[in-house]
Amino acid sequence: MVLSVLLVSLAVVGCRGAASEPPVEGAMLIGQGGGFTGLYSGYLLRSDGSVFRWSQMPGQAEQTEPVGQVPADSLQPFFRQLVEWERRKLNLAGAGNVTEFVELRHGEHRYRLQWGIGDSIPQEVREFTRIVYRFLRRHLP
Repeated sequence: MVLSVLLVSLAVVGCRGAASEPPVEGAMLIGQGGGFTGLYSGYLLRSDGSVFRWSQMPGQAEQTEPVGQVPADSLQPFFRQLVEWERRKLNLAGAGNVTEFVELRHGEHRYRLQWGIGDSIPQEVREFTRIVYRFLRRHLP
């Protein structure tokens, strides 16, 4: 039920946004990391539709590797959802041995939600990450 509500919300936001708001420019980072090695990894999705595998070791620069291209407008519902959460001031700043995160980047500005694996988080955030990963599995080689 929650998944269907989130999907409908994403579709409505995407449709409404396409007609009345300019596209959200920037990038979205989604992934997890920590643990024994401290390695963080995931995906970097740019508003132009380019998708990269992303990783970073503590104290080192981010590493990216191109993995594919998706239609830019297909990412806008994800970007818009993050903008909406930022407007609502949704804040998740948990940490654990292994941390999951999603981050919206606008130039130098960062809006980040993060939580320890196993933490109790809003269902809408958990469903959002599932939907993003499912989207990536369907659209990347």
